[in-house]
Amino acid sequence: MNLISPPGGASSPTYDADLLFNPPAWNALIETQQPLFRTKALEVISDRLRQEFYHGHAPDREMPVIDRSDWNTTLLGAYADRSLGYDLPCLLSADRAPKGRIMLCAQDPLRGAGPARLTVGTFFGIDSQYHRTRRHWGMIWQLIRSLVESGYDVWVTDAIKIFAGQNIVMKDEKLRDLCYAVMAAEIAAFQPDRVVAFGSVADWALRASNSGQQVVRVLHPTARGIRGSLRDRLELYRNAILG
Repeated sequence: MNLISPPGGASSPTYDADLLFNPPAWNALIETQQPLFRTKALEVISDRLRQEFYHGHAPDREMPVIDRSDWNTTLLGAYADRSLGYDLPCLLSADRAPKGRIMLCAQDPLRGAGPARLTVGTFFGIDSQYHRTRRHWGMIWQLIRSLVESGYDVWVTDAIKIFAGQNIVMKDEKLRDLCYAVMAAEIAAFQPDRVVAFGSVADWALRASNSGQQVVRVLHPTARGIRGSLRDRLELYRNAILG
Protein backbone atom coordinates (compact mmCIF):
# COMPACT_ATOMS: atom_id res chain seq x y z
CA MET A 1 0.00 0.00 0.00
CA ASN A 2 1.36 3.41 -0.97
CA LEU A 3 0.63 6.53 1.06
CA ILE A 4 1.48 9.71 -0.84
CA SER A 5 0.75 13.32 0.10
CA PRO A 6 -1.62 14.80 -2.50
CA PRO A 7 -0.55 17.83 -4.53
CA GLY A 8 -1.56 21.32 -3.47
CA GLY A 9 -1.08 20.74 0.25
CA ALA A 10 -4.43 18.99 0.74
CA SER A 11 -4.84 17.66 4.25
CA SER A 12 -6.29 14.25 3.41
CA PRO A 13 -3.88 11.49 2.38
CA THR A 14 -3.83 9.95 -1.08
CA TYR A 15 -3.61 6.14 -1.06
CA ASP A 16 -2.24 4.06 -3.96
CA ALA A 17 -1.84 7.27 -5.94
CA ASP A 18 0.40 5.57 -8.51
CA LEU A 19 -2.57 3.58 -9.83
CA LEU A 20 -5.49 4.77 -11.94
CA PHE A 21 -8.93 3.83 -10.59
CA ASN A 22 -11.58 3.81 -13.34
CA PRO A 23 -9.64 5.99 -15.80
CA PRO A 24 -11.47 7.35 -18.91
CA ALA A 25 -11.42 3.95 -20.69
CA TRP A 26 -13.78 2.70 -17.95
CA ASN A 27 -16.62 4.88 -19.24
CA ALA A 28 -16.92 2.90 -22.48
CA LEU A 29 -16.55 -0.46 -20.72
CA ILE A 30 -19.28 0.28 -18.19
CA GLU A 31 -21.81 0.54 -21.01
CA THR A 32 -21.90 -3.26 -20.76
CA GLN A 33 -23.97 -2.85 -17.58
CA GLN A 34 -26.85 -1.05 -19.34
CA PRO A 35 -29.13 -4.12 -19.28
CA LEU A 36 -29.01 -3.83 -15.48
CA PHE A 37 -28.68 -0.14 -14.62
CA ARG A 38 -28.65 3.33 -16.09
CA THR A 39 -25.09 4.17 -17.03
CA LYS A 40 -25.25 7.72 -15.71
CA ALA A 41 -26.04 6.44 -12.22
CA LEU A 42 -23.00 4.14 -12.35
CA GLU A 43 -20.78 7.01 -13.49
CA VAL A 44 -21.86 9.10 -10.50
CA ILE A 45 -21.08 6.20 -8.15
CA SER A 46 -17.73 5.64 -9.84
CA ASP A 47 -16.77 9.28 -9.23
CA ARG A 48 -17.56 8.87 -5.55
CA LEU A 49 -15.70 5.56 -5.24
CA ARG A 50 -12.67 7.03 -7.01
CA GLN A 51 -12.52 9.82 -4.44
CA GLU A 52 -12.83 7.29 -1.61
CA PHE A 53 -10.23 5.00 -3.17
CA TYR A 54 -7.61 7.76 -3.01
CA HIS A 55 -8.69 9.60 0.14
CA GLY A 56 -10.36 6.97 2.32
CA HIS A 57 -13.85 6.44 3.70
CA ALA A 58 -15.53 8.90 6.03
CA PRO A 59 -16.07 7.49 9.58
CA ASP A 60 -19.87 7.40 9.15
CA ARG A 61 -19.73 6.29 5.53
CA GLU A 62 -22.64 4.34 4.01
CA MET A 63 -22.47 2.36 0.78
CA PRO A 64 -23.70 4.01 -2.43
CA VAL A 65 -27.23 3.06 -3.47
CA ILE A 66 -28.77 2.59 -6.91
CA ASP A 67 -32.29 3.98 -6.82
CA ARG A 68 -35.02 1.87 -8.35
CA SER A 69 -35.60 4.60 -10.95
CA ASP A 70 -32.13 3.74 -12.30
CA TRP A 71 -32.83 0.01 -12.70
CA ASN A 72 -33.04 -0.97 -16.37
CA THR A 73 -34.58 -4.41 -15.82
CA THR A 74 -37.91 -5.42 -14.34
CA LEU A 75 -36.36 -8.73 -13.23
CA LEU A 76 -35.11 -7.11 -10.03
CA GLY A 77 -38.61 -6.02 -9.03
CA ALA A 78 -39.40 -9.35 -7.39
CA TYR A 79 -36.57 -8.74 -4.92
CA ALA A 80 -37.13 -5.06 -4.18
CA ASP A 81 -38.34 -5.91 -0.66
CA ARG A 82 -34.89 -6.99 0.54
CA SER A 83 -31.24 -6.00 0.79
CA LEU A 84 -29.68 -6.34 -2.67
CA GLY A 85 -26.03 -6.08 -3.64
CA TYR A 86 -24.09 -5.10 -6.76
CA ASP A 87 -20.34 -4.63 -7.14
CA LEU A 88 -19.36 -1.95 -9.62
CA PRO A 89 -16.98 -3.43 -12.22
CA CYS A 90 -13.74 -1.45 -12.02
CA LEU A 91 -10.66 -0.85 -14.14
CA LEU A 92 -7.22 -0.57 -12.53
CA SER A 93 -4.45 0.81 -14.68
CA ALA A 94 -1.35 3.03 -14.63
CA ASP A 95 0.07 5.92 -16.63
CA ARG A 96 1.63 3.78 -19.36
CA ALA A 97 0.63 1.75 -22.40
CA PRO A 98 -0.57 -1.70 -21.21
CA LYS A 99 1.10 -4.83 -22.47
CA GLY A 100 -2.07 -6.84 -21.89
CA ARG A 101 -5.41 -7.09 -20.12
CA ILE A 102 -6.52 -9.41 -17.32
CA MET A 103 -10.08 -9.89 -16.07
CA LEU A 104 -10.54 -11.08 -12.49
CA CYS A 105 -13.97 -12.51 -11.68
CA ALA A 106 -15.38 -13.20 -8.23
CA GLN A 107 -18.58 -15.07 -7.37
CA ASP A 108 -21.13 -12.43 -6.37
CA PRO A 109 -21.60 -9.20 -4.38
CA LEU A 110 -22.34 -10.84 -1.03
CA ARG A 111 -24.43 -8.77 1.40
CA GLY A 112 -25.76 -9.32 4.88
CA ALA A 113 -29.13 -8.38 6.28
CA GLY A 114 -30.20 -4.78 5.88
CA PRO A 115 -32.87 -2.42 4.65
CA ALA A 116 -34.62 -2.88 1.31
CA ARG A 117 -32.21 -1.13 -1.04
CA LEU A 118 -29.59 -1.98 -3.64
CA THR A 119 -26.13 -1.11 -2.33
CA VAL A 120 -22.96 -0.84 -4.42
CA GLY A 121 -19.56 -2.18 -3.42
CA THR A 122 -16.46 -3.30 -5.28
CA PHE A 123 -14.52 -6.48 -5.97
CA PHE A 124 -13.09 -7.62 -2.61
CA GLY A 125 -13.71 -4.11 -1.27
CA ILE A 126 -10.94 -2.42 -3.27
CA ASP A 127 -12.51 1.03 -2.79
CA SER A 128 -11.74 0.71 0.93
CA GLN A 129 -8.20 1.46 2.08
CA TYR A 130 -8.97 -0.59 5.22
CA HIS A 131 -9.82 -3.71 3.21
CA ARG A 132 -6.84 -3.18 0.90
CA THR A 133 -4.58 -3.82 3.90
CA ARG A 134 -6.44 -6.63 5.71
CA ARG A 135 -6.27 -10.43 5.45
CA HIS A 136 -7.46 -12.02 2.18
CA TRP A 137 -8.82 -8.69 0.91
CA GLY A 138 -5.32 -7.28 1.21
CA MET A 139 -3.84 -10.27 -0.57
CA ILE A 140 -6.22 -9.82 -3.50
CA TRP A 141 -5.37 -6.13 -3.60
CA GLN A 142 -1.66 -6.92 -3.67
CA LEU A 143 -2.36 -9.31 -6.55
CA ILE A 144 -4.11 -6.55 -8.48
CA ARG A 145 -1.27 -4.13 -7.75
CA SER A 146 1.36 -6.61 -8.88
CA LEU A 147 -0.50 -7.30 -12.14
CA VAL A 148 -0.77 -3.58 -12.89
CA GLU A 149 2.90 -3.11 -11.98
CA SER A 150 3.71 -5.95 -14.40
CA GLY A 151 2.16 -3.91 -17.20
CA TYR A 152 -1.43 -5.22 -17.31
CA ASP A 153 -4.69 -3.36 -17.13
CA VAL A 154 -7.01 -5.23 -14.76
CA TRP A 155 -10.82 -5.41 -14.96
CA VAL A 156 -12.48 -6.69 -11.78
CA THR A 157 -16.07 -7.89 -11.73
CA ASP A 158 -18.50 -10.55 -10.46
CA ALA A 159 -19.90 -13.56 -12.29
CA ILE A 160 -23.31 -13.28 -10.62
CA LYS A 161 -24.02 -9.56 -10.86
CA ILE A 162 -26.72 -9.29 -8.20
CA PHE A 163 -26.93 -10.71 -4.68
CA ALA A 164 -30.50 -11.19 -3.46
CA GLY A 165 -29.86 -13.99 -0.97
CA GLN A 166 -27.96 -17.26 -0.99
CA ASN A 167 -28.35 -18.94 -4.43
CA ILE A 168 -31.44 -16.83 -5.20
CA VAL A 169 -30.20 -15.48 -8.54
CA MET A 170 -28.86 -18.89 -9.58
CA LYS A 171 -32.39 -20.26 -9.21
CA ASP A 172 -33.97 -17.39 -11.18
CA GLU A 173 -33.32 -18.49 -14.75
CA LYS A 174 -34.10 -15.17 -16.42
CA LEU A 175 -32.05 -13.05 -14.03
CA ARG A 176 -29.22 -15.59 -14.04
CA ASP A 177 -29.11 -15.56 -17.84
CA LEU A 178 -29.11 -11.77 -17.83
CA CYS A 179 -26.05 -11.88 -15.55
CA TYR A 180 -24.37 -14.24 -18.00
CA ALA A 181 -25.17 -11.97 -20.93
CA VAL A 182 -23.73 -8.93 -19.15
CA MET A 183 -20.60 -10.86 -18.25
CA ALA A 184 -20.15 -12.01 -21.85
CA ALA A 185 -20.52 -8.38 -22.96
CA GLU A 186 -17.80 -7.34 -20.50
CA ILE A 187 -15.44 -9.93 -21.96
CA ALA A 188 -16.22 -8.82 -25.51
CA ALA A 189 -15.66 -5.15 -24.64
CA PHE A 190 -12.51 -5.56 -22.54
CA GLN A 191 -10.99 -8.33 -24.70
CA PRO A 192 -8.84 -9.76 -21.91
CA ASP A 193 -5.78 -11.87 -22.57
CA ARG A 194 -6.75 -13.93 -19.52
CA VAL A 195 -9.96 -14.41 -17.54
CA VAL A 196 -9.49 -15.60 -13.97
CA ALA A 197 -12.28 -17.16 -11.89
CA PHE A 198 -12.00 -17.12 -8.11
CA GLY A 199 -13.76 -20.32 -7.05
CA SER A 200 -16.02 -22.90 -8.65
CA VAL A 201 -19.16 -20.76 -8.88
CA ALA A 202 -17.40 -18.01 -10.83
CA ASP A 203 -15.72 -20.62 -13.03
CA TRP A 204 -19.00 -22.39 -13.76
CA ALA A 205 -20.81 -19.12 -14.52
CA LEU A 206 -18.05 -17.88 -16.84
CA ARG A 207 -18.17 -21.09 -18.83
CA ALA A 208 -21.98 -21.03 -18.92
CA SER A 209 -21.92 -17.53 -20.41
CA ASN A 210 -20.62 -19.01 -23.69
CA SER A 211 -18.23 -16.13 -24.21
CA GLY A 212 -15.71 -18.44 -25.85
CA GLN A 213 -12.97 -17.19 -23.55
CA GLN A 214 -10.62 -19.66 -21.86
CA VAL A 215 -10.88 -19.42 -18.07
CA VAL A 216 -8.13 -19.83 -15.48
CA ARG A 217 -9.67 -21.14 -12.28
CA VAL A 218 -8.03 -20.44 -8.93
CA LEU A 219 -9.21 -21.15 -5.41
CA HIS A 220 -11.34 -18.55 -3.72
CA PRO A 221 -9.16 -16.89 -1.03
CA THR A 222 -11.59 -17.98 1.69
CA ALA A 223 -11.84 -21.60 0.55
CA ARG A 224 -11.45 -24.23 3.25
CA GLY A 225 -8.18 -26.07 3.43
CA ILE A 226 -6.01 -23.33 1.97
CA ARG A 227 -2.59 -23.41 3.58
CA GLY A 228 0.45 -21.20 3.52
CA SER A 229 1.11 -17.54 4.24
CA LEU A 230 -0.68 -14.78 2.40
CA ARG A 231 2.58 -14.06 0.59
CA ASP A 232 2.86 -17.69 -0.54
CA ARG A 233 -0.74 -17.72 -1.73
CA LEU A 234 -0.23 -14.45 -3.57
CA GLU A 235 2.66 -16.04 -5.45
CA LEU A 236 0.51 -19.06 -6.29
CA TYR A 237 -2.11 -16.74 -7.81
CA ARG A 238 0.52 -14.85 -9.79
CA ASN A 239 1.98 -18.07 -11.17
CA ALA A 240 -1.45 -19.40 -12.14
CA ILE A 241 -2.38 -16.16 -13.91
CA LEU A 242 0.90 -15.19 -15.57
CA GLY A 243 2.23 -18.68 -16.09
